[in-house]
Amino acid sequence: MRQSTTAVFAKRSVFILAAFAVSCSSTTSTTPSTLTPSPFVMTWPGLVFATTGVGLTSASPIVITLSNTGSTAVPVASVTDSNAAEFPFTTNCQVGGSLSPSSFCSVATSFKPSALGARTGTVTINANGKSQDFAFSGTGATVSPQLTIAAAGDVAPNVFTLSGTSMTPGGTVELHTTFTPAPGGSPMVVPTMTLTADTSGNVSAAVTTSVPGTYENWFVDLTSGLSSNHVVHTVS
Repeated sequence: MRQSTTAVFAKRSVFILAAFAVSCSSTTSTTPSTLTPSPFVMTWPGLVFATTGVGLTSASPIVITLSNTGSTAVPVASVTDSNAAEFPFTTNCQVGGSLSPSSFCSVATSFKPSALGARTGTVTINANGKSQDFAFSGTGATVSPQLTIAAAGDVAPNVFTLSGTSMTPGGTVELHTTFTPAPGGSPMVVPTMTLTADTSGNVSAAVTTSVPGTYENWFVDLTSGLSSNHVVHTVS
């Protein structure tokens, strides 16, 4: 049976339209998104304090900086502390107010352990509509009320050695030396020496004493803030 011309034309039209639809379909192209830095950020160096003597305050606070590089003010709703006795903070931020555009403020937290061993505390800053917890930690240690320094003698020509005890174990210690010249001599500045105490809290140092005069020496435990007695060594 022969198909009518109209039927054949209709079938051909459907086929042509279907092929045209397939050939014109397109896939949506995607381009990599660009991350724009936030105009408000909080930065800090770390959250662990150096070992500190019980009842003493850490040598340096840990500072959290709030920066607003945007064009509008950022609200600073609150700063709270779960352990204010051992991790007290101070701030120059306008708490309950806002941080102006193109400005910054800070929250400085210190460590004052009230007991031996591991101590923790959390400072929470609510700013820019969000809260962020800062979990601080530190170790309370026993510190002798009086550090000691003793002369160990000359181990080599013009080299005088000193030993210290009762420092914070593993802590940073400075040896301070003042120099008084012999009559007719010239003044001289002896640089401060930085040392690390061993696990028992002991430290030793050697001072060059090639210039005639009097050398007065003492240790400072930077963790506890305590100073030792003074030892005087005279070179003629």
